[in-house]
Amino acid sequence: MEILPNSALHWPIIWPGVVEVARSEGCRLRAYRDIAGVWTIGWGETENVRPGDVMTQDEADRLLCARLGEFAQNVEALLARPATPHQLAAMVSLAYNVGLAGFARSSVLRAHNAGNALAAARAFGLWNKARVRGVLEEVRGLTARRAREAALYLSRDSSYHPPLDALPDAAAGAMADMPAAEPESRMAASPIAQSGAVSMATGAIAMASATSADVRAVATGLGIDPLLVVAAVALIVGAVVLWNRYRQRHEGWA
Repeated sequence: MEILPNSALHWPIIWPGVVEVARSEGCRLRAYRDIAGVWTIGWGETENVRPGDVMTQDEADRLLCARLGEFAQNVEALLARPATPHQLAAMVSLAYNVGLAGFARSSVLRAHNAGNALAAARAFGLWNKARVRGVLEEVRGLTARRAREAALYLSRDSSYHPPLDALPDAAAGAMADMPAAEPESRMAASPIAQSGAVSMATGAIAMASATSADVRAVATGLGIDPLLVVAAVALIVGAVVLWNRYRQRHEGWA
């Protein structure tokens, strides 16, 4: 039987958002370590949790309500433009999992504040990795959660909530072991962006070595030094690669 928080509490976000957080986090009334080794209790609470801690279901529900209120207030403070109730709920769910600091520097927030809802929805998917036993890897549960949050963000249906069959192994309580997501990868760490930067650097070095002695006597009487051509091509290719990579990230792609 599925367990959800008490719907009669004064929830700070719409109920579909509460359901998403609750289903994704799961609830345990005794402290446990998630798969990343973090002590957790209740509906995914990790602050000041110690081994041996226990709580009642009512305490867990009220703690979740209070914590979501804090997150909703802090998320709203970061918004440069209004959010629909569904958008706010989705962003609160993300922030609850990745932390407010992570959300504050996320592509989701940047795209939302820029008024690009589709890019913001896509950018939820950038937060699907966690460090498991010291290794950073994609977590299937996080990928599914980000997809549901993106759908919630784009939804205009007041009755929408994530379908239970979209939650892998939900009935077995496996979602309760889901860790907090690691920050989305920095652009500087992107292999494509690095390749573009290397190409530009190579072109700059070649250009510098070729443009001396009065620009090689005006490129050898305008016969043009082949090295200049190679350098210029390398610079242009690198610039195009970097521009397209940054544009992709701006649009919420990985």
